[in-house]
Amino acid sequence: MSTVSEALKAIQEVLRLTDDVKRAGETLKQISAELLEHDRRITRLEAQWDTALQLGKIAATQSSRRLLPKIPHGGDAR
Repeated sequence: MSTVSEALKAIQEVLRLTDDVKRAGETLKQISAELLEHDRRITRLEAQWDTALQLGKIAATQSSRRLLPKIPHGGDAR
């Protein structure tokens, strides 16, 4: 009877471990979904950052053109 008892305990342990693996799999699916959502957000933020940098460069170029004195075609800017 001891062997039957040990076999039942082993089966119970296998069922417990199977349940643990299923729960870990579900948790992994949730984490994966969250990771994908964060990746999408980061990608959007990177695109916005790149756009802001490009607009900043354009604005800086335009403002520096406004600040530079006009030089006549004759050469000397006195």
